[in-house]
Amino acid sequence: MLKRLSIILLTILMVVPAMAQPQEGCECMYAPKKGQWQINLALGNGQFFNDASGLFYLLPNADGSAMGISFINDDFQETAGLGNNYISADLSSYVLNTGSLNFNSLTNIIGVQGKYFLTNHIDLNLMVAYKANLQPSKNYIEGVNTGLGYLNGMQDGNYDPTAPVNQVGVGDVYSQKAILGAVTHSLFTQIGADWYFDVKNPRIHPYVGVFGQFKLARVEAFYPYTGQAIYDEDLADAGQLKYTDIDVYRTNYRAGQVFGFGGGLTTGVEYSLSEGLIIGLEVAPVAYQYSLMQLTMNDQDPYYAANHNITAFAFPQLKFGIRF
Repeated sequence: MLKRLSIILLTILMVVPAMAQPQEGCECMYAPKKGQWQINLALGNGQFFNDASGLFYLLPNADGSAMGISFINDDFQETAGLGNNYISADLSSYVLNTGSLNFNSLTNIIGVQGKYFLTNHIDLNLMVAYKANLQPSKNYIEGVNTGLGYLNGMQDGNYDPTAPVNQVGVGDVYSQKAILGAVTHSLFTQIGADWYFDVKNPRIHPYVGVFGQFKLARVEAFYPYTGQAIYDEDLADAGQLKYTDIDVYRTNYRAGQVFGFGGGLTTGVEYSLSEGLIIGLEVAPVAYQYSLMQLTMNDQDPYYAANHNITAFAFPQLKFGIRF
């Protein structure tokens, strides 16, 4: 009996330390290991160039106004850096996204980030986001007079077939507006490397790193047949015809683009909710971005503008990740 008790006691003394070992060495369960992958869903301030208006602010105006980006103002006043008909707006006011610490910025999905751990402490990471929009063009279709309304050019009793039939009367066949053909691209890429520190809490993993960025925003626009016409004095002097199709004179192709090159330092901390399930917060202590904008019209000199932007503790990101 005593021999049996001794065996049981000895077994307990051997099993208890073995059961306690994972609890004592739980850092091995949560800390990153060489050869592992980690996929993060990043939320924060959008990294694309400003595309709230579909990037159309990058197109030269087709009405002959000066090339540049600005809030159209008929006088010489410049309001809040938004420019006027003679002075372009600052690129940072229209184009750049310099980061924000407000709550709303933490609810936007930036993109998906992939990390590969070269060692237990060093990872290489890549994040890419891209979106494109293709808008087919649509030609203008003139309205038709059925007798209840009147055609443009008939007000003075003289019918002018070159006058566009755009505004018709009740009961007439409505005209159909043209749609500008447009193609837009927005691209954001970031590559970096992080160093993870060892701390006493096995679930907490602080890190510092470096990153480089490339951004692109581009828009191209093509005018279809619009039905628009301009008054032609030569035609008017020769007879009843007074209007010429505006497409004869207008530049039908316009384009604008912005390139961004940047880099900086990053720091963050991750917390392991469970083995392989991560939540983290990241911010850039220092970041720099150089941006070059180009506006183009066919057969005309392009318009260039550059910007240098330096930020501190910008681009906060909330991350949810899976490590495997």
